[in-house]
Amino acid sequence: MKPGAAPASATARPRHFPCFDGLRAIAALLVVMVHTSFASGFTHRSWAGIYTARLEIGVSVFFLISGFLLYRPFAASHIAGTPPPSTGRFWVRRLLRILPAYWLAFIVISYGMHADTVRHGWTSLVIYLGLVQIYFPSHVLTGITQAWSLCTEMSFYLFLPLYAAAVGRNRRSDRSQVVRELCALACVFAAGLTVRFVVLHVHTPLAYVSLQWLPACLDLFALGMGLAVVSSWLAHRRSEPRWLWHPALPWVSWALALAMLWSTAHLGVSLNPLEHNPPGRGLALEVCYALFALFLLAPAVFGPQRRGVVRRALQAPPLVALGVISYGVYLWHQAWVDMFLRWGTPLFRVAFPEMLGVVLALAVASAALSYLVLERPVLNLKDRLAWWSRPPVASARPAVVDLAAQ
Repeated sequence: MKPGAAPASATARPRHFPCFDGLRAIAALLVVMVHTSFASGFTHRSWAGIYTARLEIGVSVFFLISGFLLYRPFAASHIAGTPPPSTGRFWVRRLLRILPAYWLAFIVISYGMHADTVRHGWTSLVIYLGLVQIYFPSHVLTGITQAWSLCTEMSFYLFLPLYAAAVGRNRRSDRSQVVRELCALACVFAAGLTVRFVVLHVHTPLAYVSLQWLPACLDLFALGMGLAVVSSWLAHRRSEPRWLWHPALPWVSWALALAMLWSTAHLGVSLNPLEHNPPGRGLALEVCYALFALFLLAPAVFGPQRRGVVRRALQAPPLVALGVISYGVYLWHQAWVDMFLRWGTPLFRVAFPEMLGVVLALAVASAALSYLVLERPVLNLKDRLAWWSRPPVASARPAVVDLAAQ
């Protein structure tokens, strides 16, 4: 065993990350809270509004989770020198995971519940169903409005295998590949912040919309991908530094995450999510969002995953169950906010806890039904439909967990 390393037996096995359903649940709860606190008027009425307004930070957590889980199989194959995941298989699984549940939610919410505003016509329908509405200023604030992040995710799904193919070419050694991976991701991270900083200087409707496009969000995905590279490298070496196993690490990491959340509330940015922030403050907000998500995820990536209060809390059955259906909660909750207001409650004049409780309960019920009736059966088809995928290659190395399948 190398000096200062954790026991090899703890890292030689294929890595599993049991805390990520809990992280998804937290991210979904943050998003539900930011929307209900705003619609109830709590954000503008209460001293705590500066904090609830920043709970949109949950989207950053989702982006880092995607960057980590989806890039890790690619990073692990690059470092180990084994064949990468099949691009066709990757895209099919992503489409099966995202589109059926979204299509169901969009059709029911838009044409059954009439809980959102949509533009009519076949062209608009194709735009909504294709998750490209953020590229059309006339459509971006219509349909399932929070689905803007799904549009960004879809762009990331197209980008990721192409990026992985470019970075993984002409591999020389595991160590040189790690250096190449980290340097490339540092450039991607810097590019994302640069694009955002430039766009924040432009005061046009198109500029605001373009902040939702992938180039302006690359910094978030890059941090998650960086975690994937470091995790893959440590698993490849079959050892981790002992400090990553220290019992205090999760507490320190989450304390830093809370410090980042506190910082976002005191940057002086607008409480209105649609308002264009000054470039300096807007960039500082993005960096704090990214660091919050990074520190929140770190204990779920490194160290003994079955030890400690923080990790056990993330694996608590209620939180795991909520994480499993978190995609549906994300899709359905805003429709229930609108329906709650339609039932006779005036906008900005309702108790925040009351709205949060009702909306969360209805969103969880809708999400559970969507998962049981549609999402899980569709996901069971993923291997059968990806018939053109490359057959698995036998290797003496430990297998890489296909996290992208989850």
